[in-house]
This record gives sequence, C-alpha cells and structure tokens, in this order.
Amino acid sequence: MPDINHRVYIKVDKENVYKTLTTSEGWNAWFTDNTSINLNSDGTGEIRLRWTEFGSKKENIEDGGNILEAVPNKSFVFRWSPGEGETTVSFKLESFKKGTLVILCETGYSNSEKDLEACLGCAVGWGEALTLLKVYLECGNVYKQDLL
Repeated sequence: MPDINHRVYIKVDKENVYKTLTTSEGWNAWFTDNTSINLNSDGTGEIRLRWTEFGSKKENIEDGGNILEAVPNKSFVFRWSPGEGETTVSFKLESFKKGTLVILCETGYSNSEKDLEACLGCAVGWGEALTLLKVYLECGNVYKQDLL
C-alpha cells in the first residue's frame, strides 16, 4: 500500500504554521475556499476542505472528515476520502534552523486502480500545497488561483 511523504522547511515559527493548518482562515488564505474546521478542546473535531471552480473543469470540490489529533505547535492529523476509502493525513512540525520543518505523511491507500490514481494525484497535490504554504507564510504571497 503506497504512502505519500513530503517535507518542507518554512522560515517561520511553529506557532504560525500550526495556526495556519488548524484554522479555516489559515487554509482559506493560501489554498482552499470556504473550508471549515471545528476543533474541540481535546484536539479532535471535523475538517471540510472546499475548493470552488477548481481546475480546468471548474468543479466545486469538497472532502474532509474527522480530525484525529491537534497538538498545538506539534501536529495536526485528519482523515479524508480522496479515493475509495479514508486516508489519514498527518502534519508534524519540528523546529529546524530558524523556522519549522513540516513533515506530511498520508497513509491508507489500497492498491486498487482508483486508490492508486488518487494517491498519485494527492502526492503531486500535497507537494504543490506545501510550496504554496511556504510562499504564503514566508512572503505573504498567495498563488492558489494560479492552480485553476
């Protein structure tokens, strides 16, 4: 079963990265449209990621699921369903040099054709997303509309 693994060094502190990954305002600023996050005090909750008029087909896309873990300035873990079943997306934050190392891992894909296609798309997508996150946090630039 394939996994997706990415790492990116962002020259901002873990607090700013964590806030951007765990709030609706954070996601909507650099990557999504109308995403909602309901985070409980125990670090669980729900995330609904939304994109409007996304891609060449100008589709509205929504996906999401349960937030399994949100540990301030350390981790954010949620489930969603980009393929046949649910997968788990994990963001781990580590202090590195004068900023934060963001470690993304997505697990749970099967070897079915639909899951392998979704895994390949998400592997590329998460790489693009982490680049957009880095540019947004380091420079304040937003390029999410350029994906359309």
